[in-house]
Amino acid sequence: MDRILVAIDDSREARDALKYALEQFTEATIYAVHVPEVSNVTLDTSYDASMTNEAEERAQDVLETATTIAEEYGRTIETELAYGHPAKAIVSYATETEIDQIVVGSRGKGGVKRVLLGSIAETIIRRADCPVTVVR
Repeated sequence: MDRILVAIDDSREARDALKYALEQFTEATIYAVHVPEVSNVTLDTSYDASMTNEAEERAQDVLETATTIAEEYGRTIETELAYGHPAKAIVSYATETEIDQIVVGSRGKGGVKRVLLGSIAETIIRRADCPVTVVR
């Protein structure tokens, strides 16, 4: 495995997924990919650009945390932002960059949680063309 994508957000489960990838794939390039949350933005004239700016700032904080975790393991990682629906954006990024495996936490932040897996993790599993590891 040469290219590993870790779906990262600001949840403990996502950080655990990153740590798992760093431990298990010691020779691989790790891509920490975050999809910023933008609250129910409508396409009318009342759109407030500050919502996007706040989401971008939170996103940068998530990626900085991922970089710090990697440094604790003596590693460097690639950090990327992807946009859109989180699961679809992760799968699209994985396809476009020829990722060998995706690592995802069992539950992330936001949305209705499923009994065993978060809905985003479940969708990634169903749609990805490469193997997916779910870290609990």
